[in-house]
Amino acid sequence: MPSFDDVLRFFSAAVLLMAGRPDGLRRFDLSADGFWQSFAAVLVALPPLALSWLAYEVGGSQPSGNEANGFVTYGAHAFADVLAWLLPVFILMLAARRIGYSKKIVPLVVATNWGGALLAWAVVPYWLIVVLFGVSEVTSFIGLIVTIATVTATMRLIYFALGKDFAAAVAITVMMIVASLMSYGAVMDVTGVPLV
Repeated sequence: MPSFDDVLRFFSAAVLLMAGRPDGLRRFDLSADGFWQSFAAVLVALPPLALSWLAYEVGGSQPSGNEANGFVTYGAHAFADVLAWLLPVFILMLAARRIGYSKKIVPLVVATNWGGALLAWAVVPYWLIVVLFGVSEVTSFIGLIVTIATVTATMRLIYFALGKDFAAAVAITVMMIVASLMSYGAVMDVTGVPLV
């Protein structure tokens, strides 16, 4: 696990990339150890992810008649989120050589891992609003804005991590969204627990 100071440095690197500062890439650890250590971002993101599961279950989105117990329900949320996080990375690693990204895969994976953890924490205020006030037209509209903002921030991070390759940034962002939706769909099919 990286230290707290390292996590803050990696978060600041992600912020710089999202803000259009390619020099943010230099704040990441792009060594082989740094590459594998970046997957600790999933653990760093776990508290806000758990809050999102709670918000979904108590905020009013849960369809009536769901009889799954808490362990199965939250286990399904956890498995879906981890799968949605790792599946796009796995796809990118498999495709990297074929698409000529062998040298870009490390900065791309490191940046998206830490950027994902940063965005998970950035969305905490929205999940707290849903937990406190439930789902309504207002919170749904805020959720749409939050989703658009996080997708845009992710695409900007990828764009600058890849050296300003717009087409690749769009394609990778779309692939990440599709892979995430597939992950949620697969987990819902297997467990019967509604997640979206």
